[in-house]
Amino acid sequence: MIKKEINLIRYNILKSCFNIKEGHIGSAFSILEILYIIFKKYINKNYFVLSKGHAAIGVYAIMQHFKLLSKKDYNSFGKFNSKLGGHPDSSKLPIFNFSTGSLGHGFPNSAGFAYGLKQKKINKKVICLIGDQELMEGTTWETLHIIENFKIKNLLLIIDRNKSDFRSIKFIKLKKKLSVYCDKIHEINGHNFSKIDSVIHKCLKNKSFNIVIANTIKGYGIKSMKNNPAWHHKAPTLEELKKFKLELKL
Repeated sequence: MIKKEINLIRYNILKSCFNIKEGHIGSAFSILEILYIIFKKYINKNYFVLSKGHAAIGVYAIMQHFKLLSKKDYNSFGKFNSKLGGHPDSSKLPIFNFSTGSLGHGFPNSAGFAYGLKQKKINKKVICLIGDQELMEGTTWETLHIIENFKIKNLLLIIDRNKSDFRSIKFIKLKKKLSVYCDKIHEINGHNFSKIDSVIHKCLKNKSFNIVIANTIKGYGIKSMKNNPAWHHKAPTLEELKKFKLELKL
């Protein structure tokens, strides 16, 4: 049942990107299962920040699925005066909390936000989802220092480990490097719904800063897209759209 739902969401993303001839499909497909769990179970009692803002179409499609976004608004993606741009604009959709796009911005904003909630004694956590290429940004490591120094515990960092860095500079021994700043690091299959749900539940229940390394596949769900750099920023043709619909068994 869930697989059919997620495949329908995948197809809606494909249609949206076909209609406007643009979109980061591969990046969105790697995080769909994570987004599904967050928006189904945890969005109401916590805050969410999408640091890898180029994957916004994935969040829009998930929101539309859960009726947090109207079909009319969803179908306006990428059009003039739409609320839904290629990157999220929090002035138009406050649920994003911060406008993001440039890599390395969402995590530091999330840390500041979590610190502010702590100061105001607001008992909510911030869930921040970053891409693994953001590990190359100095702001990511500066933020880890800040979290350690100010003892910010109401923050969950999820890393979409789809190995985008393997096309540039490989980030080796990630868990070991992160362990300097955090003793609650969890590594999971980022496409396994039960594992995602279990680890997020655990992280939000404890009183610590947590990091989840979600091992994912860029372009997951469509064979020809998997780990294919050509689908980083590309829209399907009409023939591809028909072919992908059959592959998704819709």
